[in-house]
Amino acid sequence: MNPRVPPAPSSREIITEAVLDVLSTRGADDLSVRKVAAAAGVSVGAVQHHFPTRAALIIGAMDAVTAHFHDRVGAALAGVDSAGERLSVFCEELAALGEAGRRDAIVWTAFASRAGTDPEVRAMHEREWRRTEEAVQMLLSEAYPAADITVNDAGLLLAVLDGIAVARGAEGDGRMPPERGQRLVAAALAPFAARSVS
Repeated sequence: MNPRVPPAPSSREIITEAVLDVLSTRGADDLSVRKVAAAAGVSVGAVQHHFPTRAALIIGAMDAVTAHFHDRVGAALAGVDSAGERLSVFCEELAALGEAGRRDAIVWTAFASRAGTDPEVRAMHEREWRRTEEAVQMLLSEAYPAADITVNDAGLLLAVLDGIAVARGAEGDGRMPPERGQRLVAAALAPFAARSVS
């Protein structure tokens, strides 16, 4: 019986990984179609076929990071029955505390920065962040059903998680190692637990 061989990555997937590599190792200022082409080992035309502009490169990177995030969360939540544990897993991934966290946080920071000046990126940022806030509110409500969770509770927790992720992306393990991030996530969740029993 032959083991199943995974399909070879498509040219778009190879190019997207190169975008992530350039963004996470050289920064958004150094991102260009030419540098991505060199990193991917393809022609400039091949990159431009999939990502015709610098903004498209950043959007493509963010799409990939979002897909990776959902894949990781889905895998981590497989078989998890506790609502509190589901919330913790989601928070730790969103705060970029896992293995792929730092790379994702760097890409996220570049994407958020671009949203300030690019209407297309801003619209995508708003849409994704709204969905994320809704997911956080749902997870909080499931974990703390007696706490009367509101959208502002979700927004506050999301701001904490985002701040941790930005620190992870900008500084790495220096000021914000994963262990400190985990303690801060636990501290951010503690008031919801207290509200549930008061």
